[in-house]
Order: sequence, then structure tokens, then C-alpha cells
Amino acid sequence: MQKIIVIVILLAEGLLAQSFGQNKVQYKDFDWSLISAPNFDVYFYGEDAQLAEFTAEVAEDAHEQISKHLRWTLKKRVSIIVYYSHNDFQQTNVIWQYMQEGIGGVTELFKNRVVLPFEGDYEQFRHVIHHELVHALLNDMIYDGNIQSVIGGRVKLRIPLWVNEGLAEYLSMNWETKADMTMRDLSINEKMPTVKELESYMAYKGGQSIWRFIAEKYGREKIGEIINAMKMTQNAEKGFERALGMDFEDLTKQWHKYLKKEYWPDVAGRMK
Repeated sequence: MQKIIVIVILLAEGLLAQSFGQNKVQYKDFDWSLISAPNFDVYFYGEDAQLAEFTAEVAEDAHEQISKHLRWTLKKRVSIIVYYSHNDFQQTNVIWQYMQEGIGGVTELFKNRVVLPFEGDYEQFRHVIHHELVHALLNDMIYDGNIQSVIGGRVKLRIPLWVNEGLAEYLSMNWETKADMTMRDLSINEKMPTVKELESYMAYKGGQSIWRFIAEKYGREKIGEIINAMKMTQNAEKGFERALGMDFEDLTKQWHKYLKKEYWPDVAGRMK
């Protein structure tokens, strides 16, 4: 079963040097070490730095790719905190919420930190790093890398979940079988949701499909145009209107046409 990767935006409590917080009961002591890369500080525990080095390398590669699409490079360094198992990850104090099974990584807005568990699959871990760093760059770009801009009222933009998670999925894996199967099933059964109905799991796969549609129709350069337009207008829908000339209702119609064109001929062919 595919891991669900979430972004959590919340206010964190105070930090301690070794545990990064003081809200959860910990069953083991974490003796943290640090590896610094040009844009990231990677925290790890134990004597083996191999996973941290892998994380730093993947993070820098992901930053280079994401920044090209968003037309934005990090202005503030991002901390990446790596745990060697999901059980250890559940003890994190960076986020006060309990990290239930199925959560593959978290990015929090208070200090724009990424928290990741490694569960043995390097390719999946690579995807999670890339996914979460899309959130981190968006946080840096839209919210100046912390929650204070929102609290102070300087930033009024609230990025819809499907925009955020869909873009993170698209930029981290482009297109893949699970997304294709999901959208094929919805299209064939004429149960395609509107843009505003994309919630929960569909925020990931439906949002990924919309960004794919936009990139194929207008070119990948439109991704950065849309995000910058959202930032400029301080409104998600107005940002799409400014960059694409479509509000969410029109976007829904064009996206549905795209899905029908892609999947319905396949159905017609199998019915002959």
C-alpha cells in the first residue's frame, strides 16, 4: 500500500537541543549529529552517517529541479530530521501530533522543517524527500519560511490542499501507475470530481492529474507562473485566472475534457 505523505501546518512548542521539543514521551534518547549541505541541515542520530549523506545529496538534487519549476530558490536553510524507523519517527517532538502508520513524512510551517522516517526503501525515501521539499520551497516562497507572516496578516493566501499535495506528487514522480489507475477509473465511471471537491486522497492524485494536464497543455513553465500569480494576488483561484485565464469552474471543465480524451477512446476500443 502506498504511503500517504502529508504536510502539517501547525504551531510547534519550544525546542530542546537533543529532542527538538518536549511534548511527547520518548522511549529512547536521540544523540543528534548534523551534516550541512548548501541549502539544508540534515540531523541524524547514531554513528552511521550514510543515510544522512544520501538525504543531503537527494535534497540538493531535488532543490535544483523544484526551483526551476517554481522559479524560486530557498532563501532560508531548511532542516531535515531523519529517523531510522517509523517507531522512532512516532517519538518526534518537532510535531506534536501522533505520527500514525501511513504517514511517510511531514513538513511543518513554524520553522519550515522536514521530518522523515526511513523504512528500508531508498527509492521510496527519495520520493518522500522530493515531495516534502516541494512543500518546503512553497513555504519559503509564499510564507517566508515561517508561520509569522500568516499570524501577522502579511500573507493571506491559503494554498488549497490539491494545489499543494498535487504539485508535490507531480514534481516528485511526474506520473505513475497508481495515479493513472485512479483517474482512469473515475473517468470511465463518470465520477470525476470538480477541482473544489479534491480532498483527502484525491487531493494527491487528482491534484497530480491537474498539474499534469496544465504542464502538457501549457508547458511546465506555467507551473511557476501560476504559483507566482497566486502569491501576487494572494488568492489561489485568482492566481489561476491570472496565469491561465480560467477560474476553478473553467479549470474543472477543461480538466474533465482532458481526462475524457485520454481514457474514453480506450473504453470505446475495448467495446468493439
